[in-house]
Parts: sequence; C-alpha cells; structure tokens
Amino acid sequence: MMERVMGLTGNTEYKVGVAFRNVDARSLLQTQMYLLFLKSQDVELEKVIAWFFGTYLVEEFGMSNFSFVPSDTGTSYLQRVRHLFAEMESVANQFGLFVENGELDRELLTMGSDQVRYKVIPSLLDGKYLYASESNEIAGILHLLFSDQSRLNYIDERLRDENLVGLLLNNPVAYSDFRDDQKASVDHLVGIGVLENTGQRVQFADVEQMLILSALFNTQAANYFHLSNAGRVAADGMVARGWVTRSSTLMTDAEADYFNYFLNKAGFSNGPNLRNRYLHGSQAHADSDEVHFNTYLIAVRLIVALIIKMNDDLSLSAIEGSSSKDS
Repeated sequence: MMERVMGLTGNTEYKVGVAFRNVDARSLLQTQMYLLFLKSQDVELEKVIAWFFGTYLVEEFGMSNFSFVPSDTGTSYLQRVRHLFAEMESVANQFGLFVENGELDRELLTMGSDQVRYKVIPSLLDGKYLYASESNEIAGILHLLFSDQSRLNYIDERLRDENLVGLLLNNPVAYSDFRDDQKASVDHLVGIGVLENTGQRVQFADVEQMLILSALFNTQAANYFHLSNAGRVAADGMVARGWVTRSSTLMTDAEADYFNYFLNKAGFSNGPNLRNRYLHGSQAHADSDEVHFNTYLIAVRLIVALIIKMNDDLSLSAIEGSSSKDS
C-alpha cells in the first residue's frame, strides 16, 4: 500500500519502488555470485551460452545455424557490455526468423538491422499466453479476490488477511461469517462460479481456475501450455466467458516491459536506456569499470532470461507436437 501511494508515476514511467529495487539488487547479487562460482570452476558463462546456441539447439531440437559469439575476457567491461548487448539482439533476431520461417537463414539475418522489439518476438505456440480481457467483470473478480483494498479481506479481528484468497486458504470461513455488507459481493462470486458455498464453508469453486486468476493478478499473464489438462479446460471456459484473451509471443507483455525498461526508450521514459547508451557510445566517459561491471551483470541477467524463455518455448512446442502426433 505504501509503495503504491509513494511511488506514483507518469503514464510512460515504469513502476520502480522500494520492492522492485530490493528484488533487483538481490538478483544482481545472485548473478554476481553465480559468475564467481562458475569462474572458480574455470567456466565462463558466455561460453556456456555459446554452447547453448551452437550445440544444445542442434542436438536437442535439430536447429542449425544459430550462433552466439562470447566476448573476450581480456577486454574491459565496457567492451564486454557493448558486445553482449549486440549478441543478445542477434540471438533474439535469430529466434524470430526461425519461428517465422521454420529455419534460420543467415542471409535473411544479415538483411535485418532494426532494433529488437521484445513485445513482438514470435512464439512457436499459438495462443501461448492468457491475459485478462478489458471486461469489467474480470477486473472486478481480480480486485475482490487479490487486492489489499478488497472489501472482503477483513471480516473481524479473528478473520482477516491480506486478501480474500489468503483469508479463505488460511481459515474455515462460513458464509454466515461474512458481514451483511459483504454478502452481496460473495453472492456475486458464487453466482459466476468463482466461489462456492458448501454450507460449511466458502471455498474456491475450481482450483485450476483460481490458479489462472492468481497468475493474471500476480504476473499479468498465464502460460496456457504450462497448465494441466483440467487447467486448459478452465482456461477455455474463461475465454468463452470473455474473461481472458489469448495471444502468442515469446515473452509476456510484462516481461517485455522489463526488458524495455532496462534497454531502451520503447515504452518508458525513466529507464536507464542501457542498450542505446552503450551501443551508441553515449554512456558517460567518467563511468568507472565498476559501473560497467554492474551493467554487465544486468546484461547477463537479461540474456539468461531470454535463453530460458527460448528453451521453454522450444520444449513446449516439441511436447505439443509429440502429443498431436500421438492423438
């Protein structure tokens, strides 16, 4: 609540508050510790990344022509950052061309030099992500269930929690426990099949549906292909009711926003604009090697996240393809 009040931003500003900065700092420290561990084992992370594109993709998925060139460990972190940002854009473009054409044509790769648009890197999976629709109904559902401002979070000093989901998970709450001014909202959630009243307690009507709703609130999207069969049935029902929509990209919108915040001015005015600053040579000349090392950690973190997204997309596509052949 405090961060929401104190961290008000303009329409084009990425929401950066205390919680974000704490997680960001912890993540960078973890990245640094992992690099130090690998170095103690005589392993260079960038060479592992090169192995992923040059060997793993060929052996695991039969994908050839992908490449990643690691930076020279003998150069400064300024040069390594510039190199790594360029290579990250290259592998993103390589993946996009592979998805669009079913193969990677190196000649086509050399013809494209546009800056990567992370929100539109394609996926091999149709309808990969579920997003909350623009309907008032789904917005109301998410607010009542998960918001710390929901009228259903607090019944009395005995029955209270951060949100309604926590309240129902952590307490046996009967319908009669709710105050009279809360029962209309409970009736609404029961009526649309989000909650059910067993007579003994109020509980979730469909656990799979609740997991999807939780993902929509907490991460702004849910991956359809990570759902169980029952989860997919629930998701299909939510699509039919107009609660959610499906779209297909490598990253969720929120993940792409995260990349754009750090790398460019594509969506936000308050980001460090690292990609543009380093590739255009406009970073401050007085920046120390420590500053460039910190940027290197950010670049490593981003490219590792990108590789995880690619591998997940490829693995899920292979599983779906195998399932289709078996059915």
